[in-house]
Amino acid sequence: MAKPAGRYRGSVKEFPNFNASQDAEALYNAMKGFGSDKEAILDLITSRNNKQRIEISQAYKSLYGKDLIADLKRELTGKFERLIVGLMRPLAYFDAKEIKDALQGIGTDEKCLIEILASRTNQHG
Repeated sequence: MAKPAGRYRGSVKEFPNFNASQDAEALYNAMKGFGSDKEAILDLITSRNNKQRIEISQAYKSLYGKDLIADLKRELTGKFERLIVGLMRPLAYFDAKEIKDALQGIGTDEKCLIEILASRTNQHG
């Protein structure tokens, strides 16, 4: 039996007992010293919804006077960096960046454009 389309859309729900300052501190600790605790970063960021991730970024700036996304870029590399940084951006910013990237260079990434332009609702962003 086929499952209804969109059944899993928005599957990352608000994290219960969310505390942006505690999460900002956990990310700071995961990145301090030599190297970084990539598993801790991944676990924390992927278990918070976009609104909560934005709040974490603001708390990080308040607590440490630093930009969380810049610190993540400095600590991470490759596709993992792209994933984590993408998750930390507001949804509208992420979509705009992906559309820009899909249109740059030789050829156009039509699959990316179709995914973004055909799947977003008025509530996105």
